[in-house]
Amino acid sequence: MTTFSRHLHAILGHPCRRMCVTNYGRGRMPKVPAGIWAIASHLNSLVELEDFLINADAADCMCLRSPNLEAREMLSALDAMAANHCVMTHGMADWAQLSAASGVICGSRSLSPQTSKQLYPELLVGASVHNNHEVEAAIHADVDFLMYGPVWNTPSKQNFISARGLDSLREVVERGTKVIAIGGVLTTAQVQQLKSCGVHGVAVLRAATDEPLMRELQQAFSAG
Repeated sequence: MTTFSRHLHAILGHPCRRMCVTNYGRGRMPKVPAGIWAIASHLNSLVELEDFLINADAADCMCLRSPNLEAREMLSALDAMAANHCVMTHGMADWAQLSAASGVICGSRSLSPQTSKQLYPELLVGASVHNNHEVEAAIHADVDFLMYGPVWNTPSKQNFISARGLDSLREVVERGTKVIAIGGVLTTAQVQQLKSCGVHGVAVLRAATDEPLMRELQQAFSAG
């Protein structure tokens, strides 16, 4: 077992787990983190979580989306992610509240931003938005941030949401709410383009599986 594996096992298996984990979100990072957000999507096991934590370690924020985990694994997974990172959940506000996560990203099938803010006032509340109507509704709900995209074409949205492009992104940024851009980001040049649009952060999914690329993307966002 590697040193990292032993560390992860201690976090996941310790009977006093909740006391061993640093709450980056609510205790030390109360604001929406700027930078690169890494999305862990459809995790099937804690082994996959370990791989994600290694590859995405350079991220400024981690997000958990649609996990295929048992209930006993969910809290352990979220708290392990939050040991060294700010963490958001996609939907699942109840899990965010129970764990050391910092906030929730509301989607079309989750609790609304309004309800999430009422039920979980300690959490940051964002919204996943893809068009002007959704942007308007989220801003009206006074969300803390918008996750907008896809900016470029991406396999996960290919059949039902077209790329929004940089011009559309600029219009959303101009509304004044913090924007996390998402969709098809795989290069430092893209990160620089997104920064020039004024985004607060950049979310990646495929890139989060590539440790060297994640470091490059984070450095590109942090530069200048």
